[in-house]
Amino acid sequence: MSRNTTIKALAVVAAVGLGLTACTSSGAKPAGKSSSNGSGAVQTLVIEDKPVPSFNEDFNPLDGNAFGANENANSLIYEPLFMFNSLKSEQAPIPWLGKSYTWSNGNKTLTIALQPGVKWSDGQAFSSADVKFTFDLLQKTPAANTGGVPATTSVTTPDANTIVLNYASPQSANFVAIGNQIILPQHLWSTITNPTTAVITSAQAIGTGPYLVDKFSAQNVTFKVNPTYWGGAPKVKRISFPAYATNDAAELALASGKIDLTGNDINNVQTAFVAKDPAHNHLFQSAAPYFPAGNTVALMLNNKSKTAPALGDVAVRKAISAALDRQSMATQCETNYELPASSSGGLTLPIDQGSLSSAQTNDLKPTPDNAKVDSLMTGAGYAKTGGKWTKDGKTVKFTIIDPNSFSDYWCDAQAMVKGLNAQGFDTSANGAFDYNSWNTAITTGKFDAALHWGQGVTAFQRLQFILDPSTTAAIGQTAAGDFDRYDSPKARSAISAFQNATTPDAEKGALNTLQQVMSDDVPAIPVLYGASWYEYSSANFTGWPTSDNPYINPSPNSQAYEYLILHLTPVS
Repeated sequence: MSRNTTIKALAVVAAVGLGLTACTSSGAKPAGKSSSNGSGAVQTLVIEDKPVPSFNEDFNPLDGNAFGANENANSLIYEPLFMFNSLKSEQAPIPWLGKSYTWSNGNKTLTIALQPGVKWSDGQAFSSADVKFTFDLLQKTPAANTGGVPATTSVTTPDANTIVLNYASPQSANFVAIGNQIILPQHLWSTITNPTTAVITSAQAIGTGPYLVDKFSAQNVTFKVNPTYWGGAPKVKRISFPAYATNDAAELALASGKIDLTGNDINNVQTAFVAKDPAHNHLFQSAAPYFPAGNTVALMLNNKSKTAPALGDVAVRKAISAALDRQSMATQCETNYELPASSSGGLTLPIDQGSLSSAQTNDLKPTPDNAKVDSLMTGAGYAKTGGKWTKDGKTVKFTIIDPNSFSDYWCDAQAMVKGLNAQGFDTSANGAFDYNSWNTAITTGKFDAALHWGQGVTAFQRLQFILDPSTTAAIGQTAAGDFDRYDSPKARSAISAFQNATTPDAEKGALNTLQQVMSDDVPAIPVLYGASWYEYSSANFTGWPTSDNPYINPSPNSQAYEYLILHLTPVS
């Protein structure tokens, strides 16, 4: 299952691309074939992103249903201020349209120096006025703010290459959202009445990025090089996105060498893909788990569930965690693509290793700890009646919800139910959901428990997604985060401390506190380290990110795809 781990206003907008999809379409050229672009033969990079039977001609980067969002291709045209390598959460932001930045005024003023000499692909000059226009648009049109960019109190442009953003409170903790924001051309977008729903055709797709739309068809979209790109001429001269309708067909296309890059969960990936051409078919790393970890998969527990009040008891939550067989789920349900979570602090390992508190290092066992379960439950006043933990005549009863179409999560949920019931809990699983109904149940708090992938690019964001009560809502209302409905003064204080921190030591202290809160209160239970899916062929291009050279997270993500492609070189 494909999972997007970038915070989208701290809301779940995860891509639920169930595996690979793709039958070779009539408009697609096999990977590695030469293709004429009017100036000689060039090598075409073929990318398959997710199953879709056909494309609509819409390149609106603010519309989550447009081509760019669906295929993670927005940044080929529209670029951000900075890029971020989520595989190295401590790595400094990568300058892009923004050349450098400084915080001042207690982290409430952000000054960004822009790259000089940048032009839009229609020849007009890019300037700070475009950046100001974009950030103003986000506040005027909240639906456009899918990246959770904080509201400004004012935006000024001292000169064409400088932008100053002022905030009412410290916002350095939200720099990823600010820096990741793609910038739009004011001279074109100022006339668009409905920016989130407007249909932007191929000819209207004007950006600062390295590529232009070359040809559009419902079955294949190709890109060509932007000849005036400020970053220099890309070595990859042509890109093709073929439309594939089914997972099985896409897997066949990938295995037969018709696709260069994809990011999907493929069963038996070594046999189904790598073994078909061992010299060229590769994964991020050769040994299990094969894929880089990109998030912490957690069993979210509704701390205010009306149907499972026992989940409001921290001893019960700790006992559930101690009862889980994480290793079995990793092996049997995730086919060793995802490793068992080893830290109760909630960070994602190994990418957050530098932020990991020593107190929460290797404190989760991969297999059940029966003695700890018994100790926690009896210590909290529970006793077994008829084989079930009972208190005041009521069993510890709750239901885990996950769509049965999420094959790995459904397997995990069933395994948890079996193991928890054997330990004396009164647990069931409900898979009668599609993504939308499941997401609605979680965001509105109408659930007991659910296995869910984490969100965020930084260690702080990953914890904020679980622990920040300012993002939650009352049962029945839609929450943007903190779906477990957890609220703690200590968590609030630590989140504020991190957001107000002006030194690395202050940030580290706040992160350590948040990890301790996560471990002590267990509002959600870390279970697995979620895979960032990524398969590639080196037959036609070299320069791919690997475990030895993790220069960017290669799983499907718009900004990462641009950065990755600009590092590739054709074999011939």
